[in-house]
Amino acid sequence: MGDEAFTQELNVLQDPSSDGTMESIRAQLSLHEEIRNDYDAAADAINRIEWLRRQLYDLVDVLQDQGSAADLIESAGNLDDALITIEEDLMQLRTTGTGQDGVRYPAKVLGKLRHLSNSVNSADFSPTDQHGEVHLVLREILMNARAQLDDLVEDGLANFNRILAERGLNPLISED
Repeated sequence: MGDEAFTQELNVLQDPSSDGTMESIRAQLSLHEEIRNDYDAAADAINRIEWLRRQLYDLVDVLQDQGSAADLIESAGNLDDALITIEEDLMQLRTTGTGQDGVRYPAKVLGKLRHLSNSVNSADFSPTDQHGEVHLVLREILMNARAQLDDLVEDGLANFNRILAERGLNPLISED
């Protein structure tokens, strides 16, 4: 209360009506934690991409207002296209928020990880072998996308920022 902090040890007990064992529940929680970590990593990569894309759009607006640097505008467009290609592996960009998006457009890594997490947590039993295998497939796609993003930032963005600096413009910021 107020400035005081209270702590109390909590002992979580298994539901007596559950057929799951403590071992199966631990296995479930372990896989769920891995999926959650991958979900967070995918979200971090998407946020990084979106931050870069926003900066590109703002830069292009400024350059267009000045009526100059057509080559920079084209390079910004190429960089944006490369970022979109990576982002499309991580999340579905064509969704509109209306009712049939899930039918029209396939889920990408972020949506599939969310669905897998829900499936793993639907009962008190160990995850199936298929849960683990699907997770490994999704993790590989995620790691490939993150590696592509890192390469693009290290090479493409670094070159773009070098050109911006040569022209007296501020570089784009890529938060790791």
